[in-house]
Amino acid sequence: MGKLNVSILRYLTKEDFRVLTAVEMGLKNHEIVPTPLIASIAHLHGGGCHKVLRELCKHRLVAYEHAGRK
Repeated sequence: MGKLNVSILRYLTKEDFRVLTAVEMGLKNHEIVPTPLIASIAHLHGGGCHKVLRELCKHRLVAYEHAGRK
């Protein structure tokens, strides 16, 4: 795991922190937290949650795992 770039934390919005908190809360019961659960815990609409998660992935604050084809 790489180092955390703390300068990014300065520019995070309230919604970013809500999503990060929702991910942490979801990790209590799930190894991989589903996006609808994150949206539910953060009290955001699905599209808004996806937008925030995409930005957090870009800054490597969360990791995104695609469902692989079998």
